[in-house]
Amino acid sequence: MTTEDKYNFISYDELFNAIENDLTENKFKTSAEFLMSAVTDWPTLNLQEPKDLIAELKSEIKEKLTFDNLEGYLKNLKPNTDAWKMEAVTALLEMFDFDRINNDRSIDLEIIVDKLTQHYRQK
Repeated sequence: MTTEDKYNFISYDELFNAIENDLTENKFKTSAEFLMSAVTDWPTLNLQEPKDLIAELKSEIKEKLTFDNLEGYLKNLKPNTDAWKMEAVTALLEMFDFDRINNDRSIDLEIIVDKLTQHYRQK
């Protein structure tokens, strides 16, 4: 089952509107801002949606998108050729603080994005 089959992630437009319309400072808004930054920073031409970023990361990392796997991937990137990827992954790593009540570094990025999606679609 692919990510697209399993999850119906928030779109970039929904993300933008959620950030603009959420007048509070909360963990969902902060997480949404980090996700938007990561999508914007990722250096693939015409990549515009969070689901596309996650698909690219899964293709490159070839493991679950956990904090430790993303951090390991980040450490292998080269600043002179991968600066934008480094920016994007750093933003994604910040999203894990949003859901690390018990410091669960094994939670998958897809689950965090799904929680974010559910939160803003209920509003």
